[in-house]
Amino acid sequence: MNATPPQGDPMSRRGGRHTSQAYAAAPPVTEPSESQAAVRAVELSAVLDDVYGIPSDVHELASGNAIVSLYYGLLAYTDGETFWWTSPELSDAGSPLLSSELTLPAAAEQLARHYRILRVRPATSILESELPLLADVLTADHVVPR
Repeated sequence: MNATPPQGDPMSRRGGRHTSQAYAAAPPVTEPSESQAAVRAVELSAVLDDVYGIPSDVHELASGNAIVSLYYGLLAYTDGETFWWTSPELSDAGSPLLSSELTLPAAAEQLARHYRILRVRPATSILESELPLLADVLTADHVVPR
């Protein structure tokens, strides 16, 4: 007499007969991998929040770079290796300065300082300045002019 196989036995059929047919496992479902730039941007955003209490959002660009948006006019770009942004401080000639850092801690520290500078300025002065705005960057990256 055949013993009834335990429930859930994948090699059984009704009546306790085992089959010799093996089923191939389905290929694993994989998530699309994030770009190195997106990974570094998320890391920067986490440090800004955890260490400095600064909220930010991360946006991936079609170019492969990523942006961390901290405040009006304060956008940090990364290609996965370097971080760069436009400083709220002007050069001696009165033109915008581009800041850059190779390490995440140094970038976070400088960005936190620049964030504090911008937070005390009226929003209208920031909007009238030459600092980049997220909407302009995203539009330029995703919209092809005709």
